[in-house]
Order: sequence, then C-alpha cells, then structure tokens
Amino acid sequence: MTPRRVLVTRDPAAARPLAALLRERGYEPCTVRLLEASLPLDTEPLREMLREATLPRVPTWLCLTSATAVHALAAVADSPDWGAQLDAARSAPLRIAAVGAATARALAEHGVGVDFVPAETSSAVGMLEEWPERIEEPGLEGRRPPAASGAPRALLPVSALASDTLEHGLRSKGYRVLRARAYDMVPAPAARPLSTVAPEPDDAPELDHAAARAACASGELAAVVVTAPSRAGQLLDGCRPAEDTAWIAIGEPTARALRERGLTPVTAGQPTPEALADAVVHALGTPGTAGRNDFS
Repeated sequence: MTPRRVLVTRDPAAARPLAALLRERGYEPCTVRLLEASLPLDTEPLREMLREATLPRVPTWLCLTSATAVHALAAVADSPDWGAQLDAARSAPLRIAAVGAATARALAEHGVGVDFVPAETSSAVGMLEEWPERIEEPGLEGRRPPAASGAPRALLPVSALASDTLEHGLRSKGYRVLRARAYDMVPAPAARPLSTVAPEPDDAPELDHAAARAACASGELAAVVVTAPSRAGQLLDGCRPAEDTAWIAIGEPTARALRERGLTPVTAGQPTPEALADAVVHALGTPGTAGRNDFS
C-alpha cells in the first residue's frame, strides 16, 4: 500500500504540471489516460469553420473551450500558416475567446492572440458570466442586424461530448451559433491520436486501464483526480472503489458524475493544476500530518 499515491486521469504529458505540484507537496503521482482525442471521420465541417474564421464576413467570435480543440484546428488546417492567418483576421471583424490559460497558451503556440479569457472561472458558465460585449451596444455595429444572415456569429469547435451550455448561452445573447465537431474522445489507445507528445524522463508513471481500476479497488491510492465526466465512467463502470480513497473533481460536471456513482468528491475551485493540487491537499492533508482536512 502506498498512502501518498495519487492517480491523475490524464496521459503523462498532459499531467506534467499537476504531477510536479503533487511531488512538491509530498505525493507520488501516477497517471492513466483512459481516453484519447481523435479527429472525427468527417473533418470537413471543422475545416470549413476554420476557413470562415480566417475570412469572416460578419462580426464573429471563435470560441475555444479546450487546448484539444486548438490541436484539432491545427490538424485540419489547409496551410501551416493557419495561425498567422487567423491572428491577422483579428484586425477584421474576428475576435477569439479562450476558456482558460491552457487554451490561450495552445493558441499562442500557433501565433494566435486571444481577446477574451474569463478571469474568475475557466468554464462555459464562466465565459458566459464574463462575456465582454452586448451585441446591442457599440462594438458590433451598435445595433442588432435585422436578418439572421448578417447577425454576429459565434463559432464553436468542440468535442462530440461537449455540453450545450455555451451554445445556448450565446444564442440567448443574440449570436448565431455554429457548432462543429472538432474531436472525439475514444478509449485509449486511440488508433489515430490527435496529439502525441514525446515522453520525458520525469513523467509520472503510467498505469494501463486494468491496473488503474485494480488500484482504485485495492485501496492503494490516497486520491484520484478525475478530469472529465467521461473519464469517471471509463474508470468506475463495473469497479467498486475502496472507501478510504479521496476523489477530486476538476469541476462541477465531473463532481456530479462521481456523486452519481455514490462518491463524495472534493471539487477544485478552478480547472487548473494549482487548484487541483490544492484540492488534493485539502482532501488528504500534507503527507506526514495526521488525518485529512475537512473540505467540500
């Protein structure tokens, strides 16, 4: 039994920032990828969305809700200079929104700037609460266009599993929302993974699916950090987890998925490595201290 061992439901590369923070706090991180992003069979709608963002005909927001969506745009782009072309369109009627810092960094790696990132909560709800403009006010021609064809648009390249929260919220604000399937989350290992990152010597050890489920059932894990509702299902369906393991959810949808399985998770304040690491400490206490801290 390893009482300090913390399982992160991400691949080792994606888990690096959190794994480093967990080590600093005295824990022993390990990872399991469970699901991987893969391009959909039909990529033409996503490719067409990128073309429209690059040459917008009406005031347009391109809304990126994950770094994976950025990787998907890069994978289908017609030109290796797509990032520069997209950034150049920001001087025309295009603006770009990113759900959080990781997504903004992924865009920056391709030379794309960002016009809006929510300051408080990195989620669809946070984006809607802090949305930076009202389309009736100056900034989008000062009035709502009379016809849908000329209405300001919001382009959403998202996972096939993405909720419709942002889509409905932007429609209620008066935008004509276009949604494209950017990627699918499929059981690992994917035949054609969307993003592959070379391993590094300091990466946290990776468990396969069976080993991760066995570790959850045996009680050898101090905590499990679950990073998506779909990953909760992949890990727990048909598995009876040990009672003493703490469960950390990256956000409320993931927390709800864990509660539906009879667990009482700690929910991170933000979907960031720092907030997730803090949630682990709140749930477990610092290694070497007696007992766990109360946190909800």
